[in-house]
Amino acid sequence: MYKNILVTGGCGFIGRNLVDKLKKLGHKVIVCDINPQSPDYVCDISRYEDLLKVTEEIDIIYHLGAQSYGYRSLIEPELDLDWNAKGTLNVCRFAKERKVKKIVYTSTMAVYGEGDWLKETDNLNPLSNYALSKLYGETCVKQFSQFGIDYTVFRIFPTYGPGQNLTNGRQGIAAVFVQQVVRGSKIDVTGPLDRYRDITYIDDNINALILGMDTRTSKETYNICNNKKTYVKDIINKFIEYSGRDNFQVKNIGSEDGDQMGITGDNTKLKKLGWSPKVNINKGLQKFYNYAEETVNRSKKLL
Repeated sequence: MYKNILVTGGCGFIGRNLVDKLKKLGHKVIVCDINPQSPDYVCDISRYEDLLKVTEEIDIIYHLGAQSYGYRSLIEPELDLDWNAKGTLNVCRFAKERKVKKIVYTSTMAVYGEGDWLKETDNLNPLSNYALSKLYGETCVKQFSQFGIDYTVFRIFPTYGPGQNLTNGRQGIAAVFVQQVVRGSKIDVTGPLDRYRDITYIDDNINALILGMDTRTSKETYNICNNKKTYVKDIINKFIEYSGRDNFQVKNIGSEDGDQMGITGDNTKLKKLGWSPKVNINKGLQKFYNYAEETVNRSKKLL
């Protein structure tokens, strides 16, 4: 059992849920995040000296800290280099210096580009600055394995669920639409309604990430996906159905550079470890809608 687990990006959507799960499993968790509210260390991973603030002996690092979505990559591409590329290099340097046993790295489905039922062995075709920077991170953790640092890479497909940011408006294919449905009757869509993704509920994602501590995942790469094709129009229609309202206006406001038309993954490799997604799409979207509605209504009462 790993004694001390460092989680970079532990204040983010996936990070918070992972930290909670690790603590419930009895692990000592240290959070490093650029968020000023970070419970342990406020840390910009692009600055190596910030990582050196961590004084505890670290056994394993879950490296989630990153610039994590495509639109911001378009307007602030330097963050991909700072947080994703340089940040991962710094995490690897830190792991080498502190003799950390393992790095569990969260990559992205964006490294594949376009395609359906993509396997971990398929050719990679990153279409955005974001995807390129995350692919560098994969290469980096693999290269540092020569220093005795084990690794597992998880390529995460879109993840959604309660706790996700509802104010960003640009991040998370389900979050973007649920907050629009809850707040009004106008829905702006970037790109055609027949775009599709392979989306996974947050609890299923976390259960997969926990397997990064399993020795069977040593030096392996896994897709975290639902193995289902879900269209943008169906996500929107489900949220509209849950709202109980009609007369919504749905408008295509144009695509963004580097945004895939459609992508789905193959999760066979992960399933061989005993993992499988437990929350089906309809149930997951309903839970997410209920959370969003409660959150938005609560914020209105506070105004």
